[in-house]
Amino acid sequence: MKAGQIVAQRKIEIVDVPLPEMQEDQVRFKVEHACLCGSDSPMFNYDFNERRVAKYLTNDIYIDYKKESLYPLPPGLSLHECVGTVTESTSEKYKVGDFVLGVPIMQYGFFEYLTLPEDRIYPMPSGPVSKQEILMSQPLGTILFGFRKLPEIRGKNVAVIGQGPMGVLMNSALKMEGAAQIIGIDKHDYRLRVGEQMGSTGDINNSERDPRSIVETLTDGEGADLVIEVAGHHELSIELAIDLVRHDGHVMQFGVTDIDHVDNFPLGKFFYKNVTLHNSVGAFYEKDFVAASRLIADGVVDVKPLLTHTFKLDQVQEAYETFVDRADGAMKVLLDFS
Repeated sequence: MKAGQIVAQRKIEIVDVPLPEMQEDQVRFKVEHACLCGSDSPMFNYDFNERRVAKYLTNDIYIDYKKESLYPLPPGLSLHECVGTVTESTSEKYKVGDFVLGVPIMQYGFFEYLTLPEDRIYPMPSGPVSKQEILMSQPLGTILFGFRKLPEIRGKNVAVIGQGPMGVLMNSALKMEGAAQIIGIDKHDYRLRVGEQMGSTGDINNSERDPRSIVETLTDGEGADLVIEVAGHHELSIELAIDLVRHDGHVMQFGVTDIDHVDNFPLGKFFYKNVTLHNSVGAFYEKDFVAASRLIADGVVDVKPLLTHTFKLDQVQEAYETFVDRADGAMKVLLDFS
């Protein structure tokens, strides 16, 4: 079967690998559509031969740092948002022909056929919207999972730092939950425009304006009730989040971090503001992904503004470059396995 393999920094190729043996209670499906996520970017963009120091330990779950040369990386990295049709099953829950979402183990998902335990497979509706739209059930499911950790959102003022694919999808979920204000913050105007389409009530380009004073004005001097950090990676903005939140407010760290320690964490401000900090990564329950799929299928959450680019497998290099470099107004970049 075909698989993606990162063979050097910013270089990915399609290779052939064997199909694994089917085990008990497993499901194999032919991937039809997949899309790139911000958490896939580091595997492609970073030079791991230059990043073998302890501060990047969060990647040692993927990389064997004992090797003299870390490239090529193992086949399958990095992809984890995938839908397709079941071709084989040893599970009583799923049969051949079922349309499913699969959540790969540790982002090893760039395979033509995914073979996974039944508890990492989730039933998806085959309509009335496109399969590409249903694919967004994976990221939306992670948001629903995170929201269950938060207090009541209805009527609250919320700031969302980062208006990339996850940030603008967060806007839609916040709107659905009845947030009074949804303030999108990003350094790119095209992302802020998509953020408006997806539910923000106001936006701030923080490469041009100071979001602290603007959020204070928009919230009558109080600050945001809830601030969600969705920038992550090298743009991690937890310090800004704590600046924007009101006294006794809540911060959710949602953006993926690549490092184990943050040197500029404003501990004193965090402490004296009496801030509650939440963390959310991934999702683990069928109910979140299935609920997300229903919201999309029923038109409650319109994900079409997110789906900006689609590439075939033989265009995989261009796909990753487009997504990682934010080229051509890219938001969600899809791979068409057909």
